[in-house]
Amino acid sequence: MIWDEYHRFLQTLDIEPVSADVRKIANLVLNNLDALIPLSTAQGQRVKKIVELAQANWDTLSNDILPIVEETTEEADTVSRLCKLTVGPFRGFARQEVFDLNSKLVLVYGPNGTGKTSFCEALEYGLLGNVAEAESRRFRDQREYLKYAHGGSFEEPILLGLNENDEVVPVRVNEVLYRFGFIEKNRIESFSRIAAQTPARQTELISTLFGLESFNEFVHNFTTEIDSRYIDLEGINTKLLIEKRQALAGTKEQLKSNGEELKRIEVDEQALSTKYAEGKSFVQMVADLNGDTENPGLIQRVEAELQQPIAAKSNLTASALNSLELTMQANLKELTEKQQDLASSSQEVSFKHLFEAVTQLRSSSPEYCPACKTPLSQVMVNPYAYADEELAKLQHLAILEQVIQQLNTKIHQTLIEVSRLVAICCQYFPTSNPLIDFQVSEGTIANLEWWNTLYEPLEDTSTPWQNLEVQVKQLEEMDKGIEQTQLQRTTKQTELSRLREFSNEILRLQTRRTTVEAAITAANLAIDTFDTENAQLIADAESEKASVVKNWLIASAYANFVDQLNQYKNCLPANLVTDLGESVVTLYNAFNRNDAEIEKLAAVRLPLEQNQRLEISYTGGPEVFLDALHILSEGHIRCIGLAILLAKNLKVGCPFIIFDDPVNAIDGDHKEGIRKSLFEDNYFADKQIILTSHGEEFFKDIQNLLTADQVTQSRTLAFLPKLGEQHVRVDFNCAPRNYIVSARAHFDRNEIRDALGKSRQALESLTKNKMWPYVNRYGDGNLSIKMRSSKSEIELRNLTEQLKSKIDKAEFTDPDKNRVLAPTEALLGLNGDSREWRYLNKGTHDETDRAEFDRHTVGGMLTYLEQIDAALG
Repeated sequence: MIWDEYHRFLQTLDIEPVSADVRKIANLVLNNLDALIPLSTAQGQRVKKIVELAQANWDTLSNDILPIVEETTEEADTVSRLCKLTVGPFRGFARQEVFDLNSKLVLVYGPNGTGKTSFCEALEYGLLGNVAEAESRRFRDQREYLKYAHGGSFEEPILLGLNENDEVVPVRVNEVLYRFGFIEKNRIESFSRIAAQTPARQTELISTLFGLESFNEFVHNFTTEIDSRYIDLEGINTKLLIEKRQALAGTKEQLKSNGEELKRIEVDEQALSTKYAEGKSFVQMVADLNGDTENPGLIQRVEAELQQPIAAKSNLTASALNSLELTMQANLKELTEKQQDLASSSQEVSFKHLFEAVTQLRSSSPEYCPACKTPLSQVMVNPYAYADEELAKLQHLAILEQVIQQLNTKIHQTLIEVSRLVAICCQYFPTSNPLIDFQVSEGTIANLEWWNTLYEPLEDTSTPWQNLEVQVKQLEEMDKGIEQTQLQRTTKQTELSRLREFSNEILRLQTRRTTVEAAITAANLAIDTFDTENAQLIADAESEKASVVKNWLIASAYANFVDQLNQYKNCLPANLVTDLGESVVTLYNAFNRNDAEIEKLAAVRLPLEQNQRLEISYTGGPEVFLDALHILSEGHIRCIGLAILLAKNLKVGCPFIIFDDPVNAIDGDHKEGIRKSLFEDNYFADKQIILTSHGEEFFKDIQNLLTADQVTQSRTLAFLPKLGEQHVRVDFNCAPRNYIVSARAHFDRNEIRDALGKSRQALESLTKNKMWPYVNRYGDGNLSIKMRSSKSEIELRNLTEQLKSKIDKAEFTDPDKNRVLAPTEALLGLNGDSREWRYLNKGTHDETDRAEFDRHTVGGMLTYLEQIDAALG
């Protein structure tokens, strides 16, 4: 299918001329079709392969489209019938089998799995040169699919046919014509189920029906274009050179920008130097702040000054020293007075000490006198209570002692502070200092004796205290100088911070200038040396231009090719069903002949373009078109599908129709109408029909729908279940399912009883399936039939008599009715009873000790049935 359809597509490239490059791509795909078919769009499989092939073979590819080498439709028309098929080894055939097909009707029966499909595929291969199922299963080499499955051997089937002169000739492959001779159940079933698909997919109706799925998928797997992911459309070196030139252009732009930046730096430098000192240049400012190798800069000098240590302050003042002296003198005076007061009360002090001692013993001897150990209950005066009373009277002494103690503490603290001042003075004036001898040694504490020595004259008549006063004044003056130095240092620190800010700004400007000047230098170097450094790349880019031009030709041709291929694919459905609408309606109504008149179709619109729907109109409203997939049942949709296929077969004049097991594709409601359309109507009277079926009842019904003469002229085959080996078993002489033919065969073998049984079945089939419709056609088919019960079947004699009476009426319009009436009356008997009818019943029902049937009578009955059958046929 893909090969043939692609060849037909190629012919359109000459009908509608395209560029030579597009034809090159088309021929490239043709030459590598087997390799490309399995490849899909996944990860760019197919387009990568096409690029590889095109680049390797572009200069040698032909742009001539070769014509299809096959027979024309006119030549194929000379074969009017298939007459012989020789097949095997092939698929299920282990060895060669020869099928006689020389009949207008070939009926093939066999259960599933017995070889019917292998038989049909042999016909398909012989007529079309390929098998669609092999393509759908992605077999690159169809021989791998068609070889005998259990042995691996393969022989091409040989197919013979009859020409116009009834001469046996080889049937030549003609896919254009013969592909419309196959009616497959799978396609009809897929067509009916497409109603469940999305509206976009419903446009695939016709493609599905004509088996174009594999070709559509083949076309779908071409990406719409070849982009830079799959082919070099710029040139690797050209692209790199362009990138470098773009970078060079950026370098030139940066050079310009850096020149402007250098001017901005100069402006910023001048502004900074002016801010530093009016009239100073940037260079002078840098020299002032940072100095040079010989002269330190201002920042360095200020830093050096700030690094000089400042002497620690003594924090001594003359006023503080004087205050210490006055405090000491006042405390000494008060101490002397308090001590004298305490000395005058010495007796009272002794008693106070005694009473305090007694009070302290209370906790150790609370029940006895602490002196005599007399129980307190026996003493005259409680010693503890007495002591408490007396201590209360001596409370003023306690206060006096406490004051003396506080004075001693203050004096002691003053002595320590004075000794600390002496030590500080000796620390600051360590040489020739008379106070050195008055320092308090470590581990000792200054006392009043030491204090008094401070007022004793020295050799120079001055006292140590006077020297202390002089030195404290000196230290106080020194502290003032240190405070002044500290204030000056703070000012210098502030100045240093200001100078450092200028220095940092100078550094930033110098860094900016250095960076910009380096960039300018590098940019000038890159511009000056670009052509030299990239000489090889420039040469390589120039040399690859031809290859890039070719790649552009390939990419452009490929895109146009895919566009042409998709246009062809999209137009296929329209081309296939052009002018089929009237034939489809006629055949559909024939299939549904038992439907009410208003349910028959007036017109059908087949979907030819994207998003079009299958639309129908009924005879009751021919101008109103409805969505067929929405209104019709699945069975009716299948009828439309079958009608389309048969209409196409009629239009192209294919001499045969091959049905591959249509039973499953046709529901029970439509089988009768389809059988009558094929075998009673004149639509296909001139065509050979080959029909395979796994349904035995369907096989039987078809044979009984035909006349006995038609069945006798037909070929019937039966495929049988396998027994012990894998080879297909075929019964070339299978028993006929037509009741009259079977009855005649039994009669010829003198099997009289069996002949009667088949004759009874033949009469049932004739009256219900042929005679009753015949009465309806020419007279009144409304019968009045008596039945034993509501569930009983119609009695055959009653039905036959009713039909005979309708035919016998004067108003019956068939002028040749006597051909049916005479043999019918003979069967029934003129007096309402006949030996023939009794024979029909006895031949059906079992009975012991029955008399033998008269052969002459049975032969006459069979003749009557044959006459009725021939008359109604």
